[in-house]
Amino acid sequence: MTDRRQQAATYAAAAQQARDSGDFYDALLQQRRAITLLRDIGDRAALAHAIRHLADILVADGRASEAAESITEMLTLYRAAPDAPPLDIANALRSAAIHAEAIGDNETARAFWVQARDRYATLDDVFERLTGIPGNPGVAEANAKIASLRF
Repeated sequence: MTDRRQQAATYAAAAQQARDSGDFYDALLQQRRAITLLRDIGDRAALAHAIRHLADILVADGRASEAAESITEMLTLYRAAPDAPPLDIANALRSAAIHAEAIGDNETARAFWVQARDRYATLDDVFERLTGIPGNPGVAEANAKIASLRF
């Protein structure tokens, strides 16, 4: 791992820790630092992943309107990265759905939830490996969200 890639990973980990503790200011600061380094490195899939987390932090902080540009960039980067892991693509669609819900666009949210569910549905073995139990929490969450959306 290059020094810049290692530093980006360190910033991203610090961002997650800050987010988990409710310190959204520091989470945003650290995540933006990671993104700056990843832009320089040129790894589109890693950059898309980092931008997804930035958008998630903004939404969690009640600043969903500020996340729109990040969501668009993330989805564009993933479309241009055919080697991106399938779970990352499903998670990106989930983030886009959560963002759409947060800004009150339930029709778009539904479309993204359906796409996320379809992607998650192909990953049963991945979830079982990650959690050690059968079942697919991605599909379960997507189904629940789709059912709860009001138009």
